[in-house]
Amino acid sequence: MFEKSPTWRRIVAKSRESPAFYATFAAACFAVPYGVGKAVMWATNPEVARKRDMALQAELRGRQTYHHESLAKANRARLAVLLGEMQSGKSNEDRYEAALRGESLGTHSRGTTVGARSIKHASRDHQKQ
Repeated sequence: MFEKSPTWRRIVAKSRESPAFYATFAAACFAVPYGVGKAVMWATNPEVARKRDMALQAELRGRQTYHHESLAKANRARLAVLLGEMQSGKSNEDRYEAALRGESLGTHSRGTTVGARSIKHASRDHQKQ
């Protein structure tokens, strides 16, 4: 296959004429696959991804406000309730039926979300006491 290719014939002829071209071509034959392999390994390495994620999390925590903290706390509480339901084996049908009626069977209120109590921020609660 290579013997009939005009490009390959030019590379072979040029390599016979010039040792510098041969050295350059040989280095490229090793360096290009090595570089591509290193790039793929770096991009798919879970350790590198974890470092990138940790840096992103640190940046996001730096920009975090009270509103973000309270939303995160509410989401954690809701996930804990859902996880508890899944672990106990209780049916989630009641939750879905209530959601279809526009009601909430959440962690801090019963019935509709109108008049639902907000989640208190733990550090501010302790400061008031």
